[in-house]
Amino acid sequence: MPRLYVLVLSGGAGTRLWPRSRRERPKQFLDLVGERTLLQDTVDRVTEIVPNERIFVVAPPEHRALIHEQLPELRTDHVVVEPYPRGNAAAVGLAMAALAAFDPDAVVAVLPSDHVVEKRGEFRRVLIAATAAAERGYLVTIGITPASADTGFGYIQAGERLEIEGAPVEVRAVKRFVEKPKRDAAERMLEEGGHYWNSGMFVWRVEEILRGYQAHLPATAKAIAALRDAIGTPRYESVLTEVWEETDRTTIDYGIAEKAENVAVVPADIGWHDLGSWARLAGVVQRGDNWSSGDLVTEDAHDNYVWAAGKLVALVGSSTS
Repeated sequence: MPRLYVLVLSGGAGTRLWPRSRRERPKQFLDLVGERTLLQDTVDRVTEIVPNERIFVVAPPEHRALIHEQLPELRTDHVVVEPYPRGNAAAVGLAMAALAAFDPDAVVAVLPSDHVVEKRGEFRRVLIAATAAAERGYLVTIGITPASADTGFGYIQAGERLEIEGAPVEVRAVKRFVEKPKRDAAERMLEEGGHYWNSGMFVWRVEEILRGYQAHLPATAKAIAALRDAIGTPRYESVLTEVWEETDRTTIDYGIAEKAENVAVVPADIGWHDLGSWARLAGVVQRGDNWSSGDLVTEDAHDNYVWAAGKLVALVGSSTS
C-alpha cells in the first residue's frame, strides 16, 4: 500500500479513568493493558504495513513533549498541534491540510489513540480492505461486530456489499448511522444483524475528505485551504491563530460521514475495546475473580478491579468492580 498514511488522534482532557488519567497525562499515555501505552500500541499495530515516515499525530500543545517521549521515532514535524479543542472535525481537518501539502495523493487511516485491538493480523486485513475502498473514492469507516446490545456506542447499519478489487474482507455501503440507542433499540439492531458499533476509525483519500469538508463543513474547508497554503512558510502560526476559531465545532461523524453519500463500512471482528470507563478497562484486563495492580487480600470478595500500584489492598465482602 504505497500511499497509505496514518493519522493518530491524541486529544482528550483526561477526565475518563480519573484519577489515574489526568489532564496532564490522559489515558492514551498510560500503560493500562500491557507494558506499552495505548498511544504506543496504536502505532505498533500499523508499523508492519506503514513506515514511520508516514505516521502523523494530531494533539494539543501541552501533549507535544509526551508524544515525542513515547514515540521517539516520530518525525518532529509530524506532530500537528491544534491550538485548543474544537471537536475532531477541526482537528482532522488541520491534519488533512498538512497531509495534503505533504502528499496530495495520500490515503489516510484515522485512528484514535485510546483503543485496544487484540487481533492485530485481522486488523491489518481490515485496514487493507478499507484502503482499497478508499482508493475507489469511498469514505470508509470500520464497524465493529457487536458483542452485546451496548448503548454506549453509536451504530452503523450496513447496506449492499461493494465489489472492491484487492479487498481481503467484505466492504459494504453504509445505509445509515444511528446515535447511541436506548436498550430496546440496541437489542433490535443486534437481533436484526447488519449493524455494527461505530469505532470512530476512518480511511479515505485526502482529496476526497477535503471535498466532504467543502460540501458539508464549508467554514472548516475555508480554514483548511488557508492553512494548506501557509504550511512551510513563516505565516503558518499566524494563519492558524486567525482561522482556528472559524472552524466548525463538531465531529467527523456528525459533520460529514452522516451526510455524505459515498460512505462505506468494513465489518470487523478485531478484538476491539474502547476504554471509556473503569468497567470497560476491567473487562479487558480482568481474567480471574479479582484483579489488582498490587498485592491483594480478599475475604468473600468477587469480581473486583483494583488499581493501587505498590500497595497492599484488602477487600472484605465486596462485589463491585
